[in-house]
Amino acid sequence: MGPALVQEGELMLQALLWDLLAIPGVKVVVLRDRRLPIPAGFSGPIQWVAVERDPEALFAELLGSCDAAWPIAPETGGVLERLCRTVALAHKPLLNSPAETVAIAASKLATARCLEAAGVAAVPTELYRPTGAPPPGAWVVKPDDGVGGQGTYVIEPARPARWPDRRAGRHVLQPLIEGEALSLSVLFANGQSRLLGSNRQQVVRDGAGFTLQGLTVNGVAEDAQLRALAAGVGRALPGLWGYAGIDLIRSAAGLWVLEVNPRLTTAYVGLRRSTGLNPAALVLDLWRHGVLPEPGAGRRDPVAIHFTAELPASTAGDARRDEHPECPAAVAGDDGLFHRER
Repeated sequence: MGPALVQEGELMLQALLWDLLAIPGVKVVVLRDRRLPIPAGFSGPIQWVAVERDPEALFAELLGSCDAAWPIAPETGGVLERLCRTVALAHKPLLNSPAETVAIAASKLATARCLEAAGVAAVPTELYRPTGAPPPGAWVVKPDDGVGGQGTYVIEPARPARWPDRRAGRHVLQPLIEGEALSLSVLFANGQSRLLGSNRQQVVRDGAGFTLQGLTVNGVAEDAQLRALAAGVGRALPGLWGYAGIDLIRSAAGLWVLEVNPRLTTAYVGLRRSTGLNPAALVLDLWRHGVLPEPGAGRRDPVAIHFTAELPASTAGDARRDEHPECPAAVAGDDGLFHRER
């Protein structure tokens, strides 16, 4: 996992910790890679994971002492799906979409088919088959379960084709659609949705691929089209629950869903400052009472988030800068607050 994704995971964890600790009565214990530093301002218990240990096994062990879990992990390789399934098998409340929905959203091909079947405009997606000549036009090739643009590149008529090796895992093809890169921050429950953020992404062409350099949370005016798209995604994937993100492209032809992220996204980092609402508290209220916030709740101030290419320095010892740690997982509970299961 590259430094950029590590940094995004760090930002998400830090924001989630601040939001959870601002809620009266909530205590948090964190499962943490030993190569990373203690989160800024956090004095709660940390379960350190050494390089040679299995973080998923430790996650399962830690669940026994907690009342609920909120994993921060990529979909790649089924990591997030397995963590969510582990929480369900432990009969603990999961503050995230269930494993079955994560499995669908983790696949760009499966997601596109679900959205299209529900009448939601998705970027046309087909399975890459390593036979024959490249199709005409410009295409984006990416891993079916990829995150953060890793392994994504563009094939254009003017540049030599660079097709993935058959052994590199399942890839998909999508036409290159020119337009504005946006994302939505949404709360979902039982097919319903509430839009919290409509965000402008700073995506640049980096060689043959793409790099997300930053974004502006609520940098795009919320409108009926964006709300309708979020509602359509909720109906197409009714298992989505809690916070999730939607990546999309706004072209001259309209809005096209690129992918659905059934987890925290980087835009979460700026939501509290942008809206004045505590999104973690909204998720807990949703779990306890089953109620989504009112439409249009909170203000919509633009908040810019920029990335660097640096890994955080370790203060826990056992740091190895030539290795890239997995994204951390946050587990909330052990305070008497989470005693009802959904």
